[in-house]
This record gives sequence, structure tokens and C-alpha cells, in this order.
Amino acid sequence: MPDDLIAIVEESEVMNGTLISRVRLEILWALSELGEDGATARQLKGGLNLNDGVLYANLRKLVDMGYLRFEKVTLEGKELELYSITPEGLLEWERIRGWLCKLLGCVGDTCER
Repeated sequence: MPDDLIAIVEESEVMNGTLISRVRLEILWALSELGEDGATARQLKGGLNLNDGVLYANLRKLVDMGYLRFEKVTLEGKELELYSITPEGLLEWERIRGWLCKLLGCVGDTCER
């Protein structure tokens, strides 16, 4: 446990509490790794092992918050939903990731995710 737990808890007060859910953090993490290319809903569903209801509810919320961008693309005659992280989403992900690393006391490459 980190030495300055009080300061870390106080810092949590400025975090966006709506983002603090495993699914939303996993989506932001995955899309931050993929960069501007993003991923289709199908790729996110398979990669994160989520069912449709959970995935779409969380994607919709992240789009509404301005952290993800959504567009429909056609590939091989199929219309797909493509999601990518916005600059605001990336900034928020990095902020939350930094806070989580402080909370967990990880250092160096143990905090790469």
C-alpha cells in the first residue's frame, strides 16, 4: 500500500467517477493502445470478452462523454461500427492510469497497462 494513502484518496475526488468501472477502463485501455485506427465493436467484444449488452451500453456512455469517437464503415459489403479514442479520452485515460498506479504502488514497467 502506498505511503501517502490520504493524498491518493483526496486526488480521487477530482477523478471522473463515471469512468471508474472495469469495463470502461478496459475499453479505454484497449483503444488507447490501438491509437487512431481504433477497433470495431466486434473486435472489442472478442478481445475483452464482453457480451453485446455490456459492450454497447459502455461504448455509448463513453461516446456521450466525448472520450470515444464512433463511425460506421463498410468493409467487404458489411457495415461495421468503428470506435477510437479521442484526445480527451486519451488524456483522461492517462490521468486515471496514473492515479491507479499511485493507488496500487506500482513502479516502472509493472504499471505498463
